[in-house]
Amino acid sequence: MRSTFTIFFTRYICLTAVLAIIISVLTACSSTRLFYTFLNNFIEDEVSYFIDLDEEEEIFLSQQVSEIISWHRKLMLPSYSEYLKNTANMLEVGQYGKDDITNILADGKSLIEETTIGLTPYASKFLVRNQSLENIKYIEERMETRKNERLVELSKSNEVLYKERIEKLTTNFERFFGKLTSEQMILIETYAKITLGHAKIRLNNRTLRQKAFINFLRTQPSETEITKYLNKLLLNGHLIVNPSHKEFSKNSLELFNELLVNILSISLTSQREKIIIKLRGYAEDFRSI
Repeated sequence: MRSTFTIFFTRYICLTAVLAIIISVLTACSSTRLFYTFLNNFIEDEVSYFIDLDEEEEIFLSQQVSEIISWHRKLMLPSYSEYLKNTANMLEVGQYGKDDITNILADGKSLIEETTIGLTPYASKFLVRNQSLENIKYIEERMETRKNERLVELSKSNEVLYKERIEKLTTNFERFFGKLTSEQMILIETYAKITLGHAKIRLNNRTLRQKAFINFLRTQPSETEITKYLNKLLLNGHLIVNPSHKEFSKNSLELFNELLVNILSISLTSQREKIIIKLRGYAEDFRSI
């Protein structure tokens, strides 16, 4: 489940099953200890959806996932913990203006970039073993299935999508703020209306990157080449496909920044106190794991 302060993490959509699950979920789970308990099976099931594994590959995947979780727990969770603690400290002393929130989001972006660069070598070790034409075709078909499922979700009327978006945003914010005021809800509704079509734009961009990645796999790249390509595709995909998406991502983040600043500017003392407690609680969870 996405948190208010980490929701932007998931906008860096990953194109391989391994990275998609780890990056988008590890940084946004609201029940950290519980999630880590089931993480191995969760990742393995998701990868198995995209790649038809034999017994040997299943064993190798299990080993890789264990190594990934161990690496992430030891090296990244302490950084996440420090990030959340610093954010809580800033809110406590009233540092939640535009520049403050911009810095918070920028620090979060740096964290996800560090996570990505750390994870791609693991993904490459697995992907280099699954480059047969049959395997690549299977991955491509599974990506197409997921895309079509998402298209069905986005084919609802704008009225329904708008309502669902407001409900989702409200849930995310109230997880930290508690009950939102009527003034804060107006901000949510305005933001939902402005960004209503963003999900379709992101899906289109993800589809383009997936196609580029599939074409790249067909060249039978080495493990090192896969790692290098993944880092570029995931962190600077506009350099490979759809250059205009860089500006869209920038504008999208600015809109979210503005929403967060405006909601915090009219927040109640009790709301900020609740946010601080939540952030420090998550920070402690990350640290203890």
